[in-house]
Amino acid sequence: MLSTGITSGMGLSTARMSTTTPDWTVVATARSRARADELRTLLGDPSNFRYVVCDQADLAGIRDGDKQIVELLADPAVTPLRSIVLNAGIQTNSTATATADGFEVTFGTNLIGPHLLVGTIANALTAPVRIIAVGSGTHYGRFRRSYGMVPPPRWEAPEVLARPREGDGIRAYSTSKLGTLYWVHELARRAPRGIDALCFDPGMMPGMGLARDRSAIERFGWKYLLPAMNVLAGVSTPERSRTHLAAPETGTSPIPESDLRGGYVEIDRLVPSSDESHDEDREVELFEFLDAATGLVAEQVPAGGRPAEIGVHF
Repeated sequence: MLSTGITSGMGLSTARMSTTTPDWTVVATARSRARADELRTLLGDPSNFRYVVCDQADLAGIRDGDKQIVELLADPAVTPLRSIVLNAGIQTNSTATATADGFEVTFGTNLIGPHLLVGTIANALTAPVRIIAVGSGTHYGRFRRSYGMVPPPRWEAPEVLARPREGDGIRAYSTSKLGTLYWVHELARRAPRGIDALCFDPGMMPGMGLARDRSAIERFGWKYLLPAMNVLAGVSTPERSRTHLAAPETGTSPIPESDLRGGYVEIDRLVPSSDESHDEDREVELFEFLDAATGLVAEQVPAGGRPAEIGVHF
């Protein structure tokens, strides 16, 4: 298993469960070596745990990390990669902050970073592999999905969304999760048989770190009051969601593979994503923008030849 964003919450809970499975190797990305060492300690320094330094908000860092990942996959001591869990994500109050490469930080971390990570290791993947992008019910833009904590998404051209500007960072989060579904749908169309992309919505998990940039009152309510809501539909805990994520992650889901491909799993069931999340024009536009923003298009142009088909190539 390769996973991003496992230093807390559901990601950490998933890593703890996976590293107790003797025939699995967990490869994790971490923003820094210090963070990776802290994670190793939290997991109890298991023998089947590997990490690479790979900040999802830094394209050069992702490329360096991906080289290490490809080397690990070639190591006979490491079990074959069967799942990629794209769990790293960020939510801030503003859209004015930029990544190391000048992209708006939410769009850059939640969409551009995962696209480059998958794109640069695509040729090293051997079916069966499940690419699981962690989504969010906030993409629906309905009260029942966020209980008023997150405004509905507002999609614009990727060139606009990728640019730092004055704006609502919380809305940028829900918009990025709508973009995650566009990305999953297009990747599912382009990937070969046996490389299956899907979106896993772990449910709303009050108490987790996404509210760290909110006001003091909002942080208090998120951490201490809202966890009591976990009996409501669409609300969960890291432990519960971890258990259900393990099914598609390990290939043991009762949901048929043909339905999982490009599908949307909310905690433990396959459900329709929002009507707005099904827009092929937006899906193609976003995918091609991400290829260009990460430089994957240029890498696919043969010397003196015409550009290859745009997209993540396997």
